[in-house]
Amino acid sequence: MFILNRPEKLNALTLTMVRNMAPQLKAWDVSKLAKFILVKGVGDGRFCAGDDILDILLRVRAKDPDSLHFFQEKFRLVQMISTLQTPYITFLDGYALGGALGLFAHGPFRIATERTIFATPEANIGFCPNSGASFFLAKLDGEIGTYLALTGSRIEGIDTFYTGIATHYIPSVRLPALEDRLIDLETSDHEVIHRVLEEFVEPVPTDKIGMQQSMRKTIDRCFRYDSIDEIMAALDREKSTTWIRETRQKLLSASPTALKVTLKALRKARSMTLCESLKMEFDLVQKFMVTSDFDQGIHAQFLNKPRQRPQWNPSHISDIEVDQLYFSRGSPNELTFLSNLDMRQYPYARFGLPSENDVRLALTTGNEKDRLTTKQQVIDWFVKGSRGKHGVKEKIQDILDRKTIVETKPKITNGEEEEDKQVSTTTPGSANLIWHDEVH
Repeated sequence: MFILNRPEKLNALTLTMVRNMAPQLKAWDVSKLAKFILVKGVGDGRFCAGDDILDILLRVRAKDPDSLHFFQEKFRLVQMISTLQTPYITFLDGYALGGALGLFAHGPFRIATERTIFATPEANIGFCPNSGASFFLAKLDGEIGTYLALTGSRIEGIDTFYTGIATHYIPSVRLPALEDRLIDLETSDHEVIHRVLEEFVEPVPTDKIGMQQSMRKTIDRCFRYDSIDEIMAALDREKSTTWIRETRQKLLSASPTALKVTLKALRKARSMTLCESLKMEFDLVQKFMVTSDFDQGIHAQFLNKPRQRPQWNPSHISDIEVDQLYFSRGSPNELTFLSNLDMRQYPYARFGLPSENDVRLALTTGNEKDRLTTKQQVIDWFVKGSRGKHGVKEKIQDILDRKTIVETKPKITNGEEEEDKQVSTTTPGSANLIWHDEVH
């Protein structure tokens, strides 16, 4: 078990902590005595507030090479976590911010509680998401990952479960009992551990979900573009609401350079492996660390009293061309790993909730005669396939409501075709579910 123990710094990660974790993880992974690996933080409402970015800035200013060694060794640790054979469990009971993503996102079991707070606020400090964030966020449903990476918005509690950031949702008061139950296990079988976790899950009514359908549709509509200008224009086309105004302000307050680089990195990561994404991020980290935006952003956030708005340079999106500066030329230091193990998809994704892509494939692949045609058929199929996992029914219902329409079939009457407008959407053979992307 690893316990992150810097409560006065919200358990923010340092190079020393990374160097302590890596060899122990390797030892546990080859040991037959280690049935699972658990990572949690000290303090109420605290898992990890990310990397100790202020310490990194001070080392950059002092030209201390450990500022770069931190990311080099942290990214190697991330790759190690992603390829562990021993079940790896994280208790996200509190802050799980920024670089903390590297400690949990690529593992099979990510336990959220009502106190979980997730965010990737790097663009607000003139930096870019890292630790495999481009790989992880690009795989979240729709444009949730794009929205989070660019705005730094927080997702809390049950929403972290339904968006796919966490794999299970368990009340914080049950974590001690869960830990005792896990310790009593005599197996390291991932399936057994998954079933144990499900025993401690507490179903939550869907009306407790903060990210409702209307917001999800707006996020997908506005953040699907490949340029910040187009995203801003899409937000401007929406009806003005408090959420729209706040989202625009978040984008306008962030580093323009960081926004453009982050968006480009997310789009590139769609076709990358995890290790390729980590190498890209390590290259970008080196470039950001020598910019005034990195210095200004962190100084304004942590050193200015009271806080002041950073002076970004360049200050306008239109003044920035990131391809040549950030993506065309490599940085001096290349990231290497201790093994060749890599992934294009998460091997244990089945322990989380089904994704929108899973539902799309269920509706659009296979023989037409065997294809699922009603909402209830789709829900039943996924619930059965997950062995009754909590949250699957609600997640599939939400996806179907947002991403499908019902196409009624014509019926034959006296040799002539008539459209049966009264047909039930749950009557097999009378209507087909159509995925939105197939509708023109």
